[in-house]
Amino acid sequence: MSILDAAQTGLKRRYLFARQQVRHLQAGVSYLSGRPLPETRFVLFGRGRSGTTALVSMLNDVPGLRCAGEVLHNYVPFPYRHILGRAAGCSAEAYGCKVLSYQIKDVQRPPGRRKNFLRTLHHDHGFQVLYLRRENLVRHALSNIRARRETFHRKRSDPTGKPTALHVDPDRVMEWMRSSQALRRYEETLLTDVPHLSLTYEEHIRHADDHQTTVDRICDVLGITSGPVESSYRKVAPSSIRNRVTNYEELARRLDGTPYARYLDEDNGSGHAPA
Repeated sequence: MSILDAAQTGLKRRYLFARQQVRHLQAGVSYLSGRPLPETRFVLFGRGRSGTTALVSMLNDVPGLRCAGEVLHNYVPFPYRHILGRAAGCSAEAYGCKVLSYQIKDVQRPPGRRKNFLRTLHHDHGFQVLYLRRENLVRHALSNIRARRETFHRKRSDPTGKPTALHVDPDRVMEWMRSSQALRRYEETLLTDVPHLSLTYEEHIRHADDHQTTVDRICDVLGITSGPVESSYRKVAPSSIRNRVTNYEELARRLDGTPYARYLDEDNGSGHAPA
């Protein structure tokens, strides 16, 4: 990364942090004002790089529904109040927001026990829970590695960026998969005794032909009217695992004999949503 790129990245991070704090202040004002909450409220919950960005984009195409991004990306002193305040400031019939599991585990410090976070939002504040996960751990690891090297998904209006393959450290891929498994177990703890709609990237997000059905199903669960949707993101990485990795054979040898080898044998058909 060049000095200019590093400076731009640093400035962008500062801007995003400042914007988050402004939104936290606005959320606090909305919360204290006693504004009524939208009748329908939900949380889109999961891990990063699991299709949540694409799903947020699709849900925002539904009339009367507003789904915010990562409202807890940065630390806020009162996470429950922040979410409630963001909801109160929304004039749409239905309000949702994205919360990633690591943000509950490592970023926020909610009152009480962290494992009760989703339970409290659901039982005490009426938020329904949509749980989106990614099953193929190899693809998930590669997506995370790529995200830390370059922009993985772009708006369709952005003509730049051709599919490229990665040279990866097989041991690093293993680390990502083990970390993802551990986070999956943590998510299951958070979801204990919490009614939720379970979705997967592979079945509901990866293929564009499934998008409308997925959103229709979500709207049915939320009790609102659906509408025509289209993700505003396009995929720029090669679709097959073999084509994604320049040293594929080295990776395959490393995974041989491990529980992760099966992910290399799964269907490598094309997809149209960001990971």
